[in-house]
Amino acid sequence: MRKRFEESLLHVANCLELFISVLMIIMLIILSLKFFVTIIDSRSYVNGQDDLATFLTMALNLAVGVEFVKMLCKHTPDTIIEVLLFATARQMIVYHLSAMETLIGVAAIAGLFATRKYLFCAFDETSAAIFRATQHIKTINWLFRIQIPADDGLTLGEVVRRKLEEDEKEVATGSCIYYSDFALRIAKMHGDIITRVEVIKSI
Repeated sequence: MRKRFEESLLHVANCLELFISVLMIIMLIILSLKFFVTIIDSRSYVNGQDDLATFLTMALNLAVGVEFVKMLCKHTPDTIIEVLLFATARQMIVYHLSAMETLIGVAAIAGLFATRKYLFCAFDETSAAIFRATQHIKTINWLFRIQIPADDGLTLGEVVRRKLEEDEKEVATGSCIYYSDFALRIAKMHGDIITRVEVIKSI
């Protein structure tokens, strides 16, 4: 009973997130139109550099808003890093910071880039699907937008078995072969025959 209640609350929370995202998109569209009108209005260009600072502020606020919507929808570490990058860059560009504050901002951006490069695992966020082992590689490459380095005429099962045997690994349920942005895992076997293969793609 408790588990069902928790799942219901989680579903409501996800729906609320999507609703907030829709509201944000509507607001961003309205503000983008207002920004466009401001740009084409010749009366907006009377204060020189002050006008440029105003335009930069509006543009960066819209960019941060767009990244925030992406974060609400995708729930990936990359989107969180992107929001923080835009927010930090906005602070540095729009406001006249001291030399020390600028240095701290640059260090923060460098830290965010380093975090994304060295601490994120390629398979933190994945999409996966299970296929019959008799499916041909050409079909899987087209459906999953990947490129399995093998003859298009081979089947998934044949590719997995050959690769595992080349690497001298056991051909058994759960055995995996890894590529740069995807992996193939034996999902099911019937005796010594591979019957199902899971394609796991990094997103």
